[in-house]
Amino acid sequence: MKQLLLLLTVLSLSLASWSQNKYTISGHVKDEAGEDLIGSTIYVKELNTGTVTNAYGFYSITLKEGTYQLDYSYVGYETQTRKIELSKNQNINITLNEASKTIDEVIVTAERKNSNVIKAEMSTMKLQAKEIKKIPAFMGEVDIIKAIQMMPGVQASSEGSSGFNVRGGSADQNLILLDEATVYNASHLMGFFSVFNNDAIKDVKLYKGDIPAAYGGRLSSLLDIRMKDGNMNKFRANGGIGTVSSRLTLESPIIKEKGSFIISGRRSYADLI
Repeated sequence: MKQLLLLLTVLSLSLASWSQNKYTISGHVKDEAGEDLIGSTIYVKELNTGTVTNAYGFYSITLKEGTYQLDYSYVGYETQTRKIELSKNQNINITLNEASKTIDEVIVTAERKNSNVIKAEMSTMKLQAKEIKKIPAFMGEVDIIKAIQMMPGVQASSEGSSGFNVRGGSADQNLILLDEATVYNASHLMGFFSVFNNDAIKDVKLYKGDIPAAYGGRLSSLLDIRMKDGNMNKFRANGGIGTVSSRLTLESPIIKEKGSFIISGRRSYADLI
């Protein structure tokens, strides 16, 4: 009997001390309009534990006496942090504000797969520099004219040359423009390579028919080549070492987002060999 009384006394003292050392934090989590946020998360950082609000936005969590950091969060709302000295039961109501994130404008542009047959512009082919790089090149040297020669309705003037004939026309019946300036001789090294450096080219457009009225003086075709404007935001260098030549392109802003420059060069090994 004495042992039983001693055990009951110890248990009662333990229960008393346990009940005195634990306190409850409770309250509601709402948004700015006063609506209950169901399933909001209350996270106790020190204990790596927490609770969530019920269907009425109410939460309750019991912790031992001490100092805690409570994070109140909900998807789409800003997280609030409260530091609490827990020495008694506390009622804490939280109002969360909606989180707003501003991202930069994103513009996605593309052409339809059948745009070449439904648009009013006929007999026109457009190439980009990155597409030209994918085409197998003679001796590894990417060449715009060689890429043009592989297009339907276009053939080389002679084997290995940079001249091209469009639909039976002769090479001198093609108008070649580089940023609206006429290029009369588009090749060098005995016609094996064109004068255009692909690293500095942005856009290539070939009109095989229905040439715009603004471009006159040729019967066969119009090859309109546009160069890059230069990087407006940061310095960029691009180049390569090839079997017959090496190339280097430098572009950088002069005034960020207002002005830029681009310098592009290519050096052949022909004279050295």
